[in-house]
Amino acid sequence: MRKSVISAVLSLAVLAPLTAAAQETATSKYKVNFYGHVKTDVILDTHGMAGDDYSYYVASDKDAEQDFRISARGTRFGLDVTANDNVSGKVEADFLGVTDGGSATDLRLRHAYVTIKDGKYELLAGQTWHLTPLELSGSNNEFALGYSGVLWMRAPQVRLTHKCSDKLTAAVAAVRPTRKLIDAEGTASGAPQGQLQVQYKLGKAKLTLMGAYGVWKKTTHEKGEVKLVDLGFNVPLMEGLVMNGQVWTGQNLYDFLGGIGQNQYGTSAVKASGGFVNFNIKPAGRFSYNVAYGVDNPVDSKIAAATTARTRNATALANINWLAYEKVSVTFEAAKMMTEYKLTTGKDEIDNLHYQLSMKFPF
Repeated sequence: MRKSVISAVLSLAVLAPLTAAAQETATSKYKVNFYGHVKTDVILDTHGMAGDDYSYYVASDKDAEQDFRISARGTRFGLDVTANDNVSGKVEADFLGVTDGGSATDLRLRHAYVTIKDGKYELLAGQTWHLTPLELSGSNNEFALGYSGVLWMRAPQVRLTHKCSDKLTAAVAAVRPTRKLIDAEGTASGAPQGQLQVQYKLGKAKLTLMGAYGVWKKTTHEKGEVKLVDLGFNVPLMEGLVMNGQVWTGQNLYDFLGGIGQNQYGTSAVKASGGFVNFNIKPAGRFSYNVAYGVDNPVDSKIAAATTARTRNATALANINWLAYEKVSVTFEAAKMMTEYKLTTGKDEIDNLHYQLSMKFPF
């Protein structure tokens, strides 16, 4: 019995410092806020769609190719780390990652950056949103009307922002020149993509103007210029009703989900224009609504006729959001997408009806 007691005391003496050390290393000296949401989507497409859980464009009008799926890949989590009033960082991920050229899904890095503030200046280094106007459609689909008039995406960058006044903010960024992860296109150019944004607040309204220029370059030395001008707007029309959207034009806009995902080189660059408008209605109570329309319209003459030659993609949608219980929200969305193809026999437009039911629990 005495030997057992002595053995237990010695074990505690050895393990106690190790436990204390483990606890010490597991505790951050900075303020850390953990957040995210659990999201489940139930999706029905009446015709064949490209993009699986995403809604890229209509790939087939055959009834036999309709799709039904249930997915929880939109679940998201993140960490906000604050050192002091001047230094902070963010790491955020979800489960919607897709390896280029494949269909395997994995953990996807959404945001990972550090910011340093000094007076009216802020320096950001890491991955986050492009400087495109952060105006989205209100859709509950994770692709957020990309390829249908809404330009957005995230990329590694170094960004400097200057708060000129309470109404005016300007930002400039050097950005990774391609969103492709395993292809030399873009990175072979040897230079970053440049982006510039000016944001102006007029009362409760907000206008955002941005421009981007970059070069994609293959290892075979073919070059494709990336150009973009994008105007975003967010205007409260009355209490409980807000109109927001984007209007843009440019070429080779794959990095921003424009041009319906088509890039070409030299004089064959894919030029496109488009935009969207969204009306968000928030009456009193537990319900809110979105009605939106977006279009992405490449210039037909720059795209050779083929079964994959997409020359227009438009989506009209409406959804209803219900705060059902505590923080749990339920959204039902109905959307019609129309994709036009340039074939050797002429133009052909096919459509799809997309229904999506989502349940989200933020934490």
